[in-house]
Amino acid sequence: MNSKFIIKFEKGNLEQTYKLAEIDLLNGLNGVFELLDEEFISTVVSRFERMNDDFSNTWHRYET
Repeated sequence: MNSKFIIKFEKGNLEQTYKLAEIDLLNGLNGVFELLDEEFISTVVSRFERMNDDFSNTWHRYET
């Protein structure tokens, strides 16, 4: 089976999605929450900032 947990983060018009095979987690759904530590959340927030910068730069090139 392709049983997966899907973790999705959204900020405005941006989205990050992570897929984890259920079989890879020792504690099932609790294992998902164990992965979501402060360090991971911090990198997600940083990535949103970079994604926003990338899109803003692209948008400015499009407008000119």
